[in-house]
Amino acid sequence: DISLKIEKNKSTIILGQSGCGKSVLIKIIYQLLNYEKGTIQYEGKKNVDIDKFSMLFQYGALFDSLSLSENIAFTDYMKNKLNYSRKVKSLMADVGLDSSNYHKYPSELSGGMKKRVALARALYKSPKVIFLDEPTTGLDPINSDLINDLIIKVIKKRKITAVTITHDIKSAIKTGDNFYFIDKGITQEEGRCDKILSTKNKIFKSFITGARY
Repeated sequence: DISLKIEKNKSTIILGQSGCGKSVLIKIIYQLLNYEKGTIQYEGKKNVDIDKFSMLFQYGALFDSLSLSENIAFTDYMKNKLNYSRKVKSLMADVGLDSSNYHKYPSELSGGMKKRVALARALYKSPKVIFLDEPTTGLDPINSDLINDLIIKVIKKRKITAVTITHDIKSAIKTGDNFYFIDKGITQEEGRCDKILSTKNKIFKSFITGARY
C-alpha cells in the first residue's frame, strides 16, 4: 500500500525506521528485486529504462581489488574501454577528491573518502535519477555534513532527480525538497522537508522524537 510520486529534478526523501522496507522499495524500483504486484512508471511509461538510473549503495559497495579510478569508471572498465582518465579526474574534483588518489585502493581510504568514490561512480554514467541508500551511514557528524553538502551541490549542478532513503531527520531537512514517511508498509505522511518538524501525525512525530510507537 505504498504510493509515491517523485518530482523531477527535486530531492525526495524516503523516511522510516530500520527494517520498514525503505531499501527494498528502492531496489525494486531499480530492478534489483522482483515484485508481485503494483506498477512502476518513469515519465509516464511502464517500460522503465534503468540505464537512466544510478545508485549510491549504503556501504559504498566498492570493489576492493580495483583501484579508485577503476571503481569510478566500472561500467567502462568492464567493457575494456580505457579512455576514462579525464572523466574520472573531473568527477573526483566534483566530489572533492584529489587526483593523487587516482591509483589508490579502497583499503587506503577513510570512510568519508569511500563515500565520495561511491558517489563519483554513481555519477559516472550521467544518470537522470540517482538513488542514495543511507548516504551518511557510518560517518561521524562532520563527515555526514560534508557528504550532505556534496550531495546538494552535485544534484543541483547536474539537475538530477534524487531519491534518498534515510532515518536521519537532520539530513532529510538539509538535503530534501519533499518527503514520504513509511511505516508498516503504508505511506503514513508526506510533505515538504522544511515542514517535517511541524507534523501533526502522531506516528511520524514519535519517529522524529525517538519515542516508541
